[in-house]
Amino acid sequence: MIVLAITIIVVSIASLIAASFIMSWGLFLKSYCGERLENSKEVMLTFDDGPHPDHTQEVLDVLKKRGVRALFFLIGERALEYPEIVKRISDDGHIIGVHSLRHTPEFTILSAKMVKKDLEASIKILEDLSGQRVNLFRPPYGVTNPSIGKAVKELNLKSIGWNVRSFDTMCENDTDRALKRVLKRVSGGSIILLHDRLKNSAGLLEKLLDYLEENGYYAKIFSKVL
Repeated sequence: MIVLAITIIVVSIASLIAASFIMSWGLFLKSYCGERLENSKEVMLTFDDGPHPDHTQEVLDVLKKRGVRALFFLIGERALEYPEIVKRISDDGHIIGVHSLRHTPEFTILSAKMVKKDLEASIKILEDLSGQRVNLFRPPYGVTNPSIGKAVKELNLKSIGWNVRSFDTMCENDTDRALKRVLKRVSGGSIILLHDRLKNSAGLLEKLLDYLEENGYYAKIFSKVL
């Protein structure tokens, strides 16, 4: 009986830890992480961790040239540093979401009260700079917990995850590797996670859009997030 009890406790703790890192489980925070649409070839592009003074502009140039709209989850303090880029993201027709004030590991251990305070400050910055109403959220590192879940619920934010992760931050100098990972997993209804702060972000985006176009996919903002 003791062994069984210990096993149950260990499994329960492991499950809670796993749930913190797997947004699609929705244990602490219900998030829209895409879906599989057999009769559709629509996908949604999302970018995290901006704005970057150079690379975000390059990504925006590619999107504008290709006529594609996307979601940008911005960091509050970086937005303050580059307000003109935040304005351009909005002016170009993209949707802005909040990705915390500083994007530090400490965010994941804050109390619900402090998470809410962080997000409120971030949202005010983004709304003031962009002129948009900001009601979309993506947690830093994709980590969720009861405190984050409570704060997001109180602020009536929509949490947006993904179901195709490029891991572009782990292979920054090898866009083909990141692209290959995306292409193995993409399907109708995919939400693709990219970053706009990397030196090769625009190059990866160009290659991805070429593939999508050649294979009949259409990148757009899903109505479920609006």
